[in-house]
Amino acid sequence: MLFDWLRKDRFPDALRAFGLHRCAMSGESLCIGLAPNSEYSLLPLQNIPAAPVSVCFFDAPLQADLVHAFVSSPRAATVAHLVIGTSHDYAKHRARGYDMTQAVAALKGTRLPMLKRLSLGDMEMLYNGHRLFGTIGDISHVFQIAPALTELRVHGHFTLAGPNRHPHLATLEVEVDDIGVTGGPLDQQTVSNLMLSDFPSLTCCDLDLSEDPPEVRYSIPPEFFSPQRSPLLRSLAINSLTAEAAVQLEKWKALRGIG
Repeated sequence: MLFDWLRKDRFPDALRAFGLHRCAMSGESLCIGLAPNSEYSLLPLQNIPAAPVSVCFFDAPLQADLVHAFVSSPRAATVAHLVIGTSHDYAKHRARGYDMTQAVAALKGTRLPMLKRLSLGDMEMLYNGHRLFGTIGDISHVFQIAPALTELRVHGHFTLAGPNRHPHLATLEVEVDDIGVTGGPLDQQTVSNLMLSDFPSLTCCDLDLSEDPPEVRYSIPPEFFSPQRSPLLRSLAINSLTAEAAVQLEKWKALRGIG
């Protein structure tokens, strides 16, 4: 059994090839793509965790193969917090781009049974400054790979091929606007598919869809206003709506007692 476990685990070799000197520990988080730095409480990586709880990929545009090696590893069975994004350190080399599509696609077909918190496309703030978002592609598969998921945060440009369902998702945050490195505004179909997804455990939803003033204004599908939708919802914010959709939303929130 031990031999089979080791034979299937390509992650340690992949991480060594990436460079352990380019990795650090911050508390219980394995930070891949951030070198040790005492100023930011990033400690040298002494040993590759056998049962990691938190794993953060901070060079995501360049780490698709490494992400795949990790999620294919038996070590992924214990991860509860996963980040696929960038950092201010990565931003020093902006010519490398912010397209994280392949890194996010590397999650397809995997199973992360303990994953509760997933963050896609965000930038780790090492010091005061702008967060730069990019593109992360289709996220439809993330709802299938993590049956225990309770928190999903999506940053930058993405697509959603159709409505999805997740029984345990409680917090959903989407943040698109920033200073110009994203793939542009989301399309209406993606926004509609997200709004029509079935999240019966959802309590908090924040959809920050565009810059201010917005380039695009979105409508809300009529089915969204069903009395049965998201019965536990207590906090809801959606910006960049058409005037009609904004009025409809406020009336619906007032009827439901949603803040």
